[in-house]
Amino acid sequence: MSNYTPEQVREWAAQVEGHGYAMVHGLLSEAELVFLQGTLDHVYAIYNPERDGLQRVPGYHFSSNLVNKNPFFETMFLRHPIYDIAQLILGEDCILSSLNSFEPLKGQGNQGLHRDGPPRPPEGTLALNSMWSVDGMDRENGATRLIPGSHLHGEAAPADEQGIIYAEAPPGSVVITNAHILHAASANHSGRRRRVMHGYFTRRGRDQQTEQRKFLSAEVQARLSPLARRVLAIDP
Repeated sequence: MSNYTPEQVREWAAQVEGHGYAMVHGLLSEAELVFLQGTLDHVYAIYNPERDGLQRVPGYHFSSNLVNKNPFFETMFLRHPIYDIAQLILGEDCILSSLNSFEPLKGQGNQGLHRDGPPRPPEGTLALNSMWSVDGMDRENGATRLIPGSHLHGEAAPADEQGIIYAEAPPGSVVITNAHILHAASANHSGRRRRVMHGYFTRRGRDQQTEQRKFLSAEVQARLSPLARRVLAIDP
C-alpha cells in the first residue's frame, strides 16, 4: 500500500462511513499536477458527447470517459490508498462507475445540495466518489460543500444549508465522499482554475455511469492490466 499503512486506510474508510467524507493529502506529485493541468485542458477542448457518453455540463469545462484519453488515467483509479478504501467499503470486487473531470467557470458552478443516488439503504453504502484536486479547491473557486453525517439518513436538504462545510483541498489531495451524503459544487467567485477529476466507485452489479466496454477503444482495452479490466467491468 505504498507509504500508507493498513491502519491509515481503515481510518479513512471509517471517516467516509461515519462522517461521510475523508481527505488524503499528497497523492499527486508536483510533476503529475503540471502534466494534468495541460492534459485536462486538452481533453476539455476535444470533448465529444457522442464518443464519450455524457452531455456537456453547462457552466463547466467538462470531460467524461477519461480512461480513454491518456494512459495516465488507465491506472490512476487503482492508486493506493483510494482503491483500498473503495474495496473496504464497497467490497473487494467493486468497480469504477466513471472517471470524469469538472471545472466551474467564473461565476458558474453553484449547485443545489443533492445525493449521488438514493438515500443509504440498510445493507450499507452503494457508492463513493473520489475528487482528485489538481489546482486546489477553496470557498472562492468553487469547493464542494457537504453536510457531514447526512449520508446516514434520508432527510431532505435543509433550505438554509445549515451544517454545511467546504471541502477545501490543496493541489494533489483527494477528497473521498460517501455517495449518499448531501453535497454540491459551489460557485467559482474568483475565476481561479479549479480542475478536479471524479473517480466514482460502486458495488459490482450496479450500472456504470460510463459503460467502459462500450466507450473504451479497442487499443485501450488491449493494453489494460487484468486488474484494471476487472475494476472497469470489462472482464468478470
